[in-house]
Amino acid sequence: MKSLPGCERLANQPSRRQRSADGRFNLELPGPIIDEMLKHCAKSYPMETGGILVGHYSDDCKFAHVTDLVPAPSDSIAGRLSFQRGVRGIQKFLNQMWPRRRYYLGEWHFHPDGSASPSGTDASQMRSIAFAGSYHCPEPVLLILGGNPPRRFSLESYVYLRDATDAVVLEPGPSDIQA
Repeated sequence: MKSLPGCERLANQPSRRQRSADGRFNLELPGPIIDEMLKHCAKSYPMETGGILVGHYSDDCKFAHVTDLVPAPSDSIAGRLSFQRGVRGIQKFLNQMWPRRRYYLGEWHFHPDGSASPSGTDASQMRSIAFAGSYHCPEPVLLILGGNPPRRFSLESYVYLRDATDAVVLEPGPSDIQA
């Protein structure tokens, strides 16, 4: 596979651990998952892209550990200022992950040349997911990458709750958080 110019600078991102201000929600994002997301974003630039996050929870359900990043399915619709994630192959993949105790955790999304803040559409879709029983995920994570990788980018994460209007922002946590 031909490497995209500048993508060598995307490799080996450090793992990130993020947490809510009250410590209720924690997210562990391994460096290779961030690398993969950055490569998908650089490849799709200047169009939006996204996909789903898969992983598992700690025994006390305080930590979500991302183990897999699923790119945009082939039936996704990407535009310069919009992205509609498709569904082709997602359920089959999730069914294969279930016996391995890996589950749907949420969505990831790219805002080219934009901020890593959710748009009104992003927030509305995530609230819908939180309420949809078919997702089996009452507190989905939204990971947004904004900017123009590899030149510049920011990465933010949010948790959407069924009983809240606003998302819970996850901030960088101490590097010594134990999962």
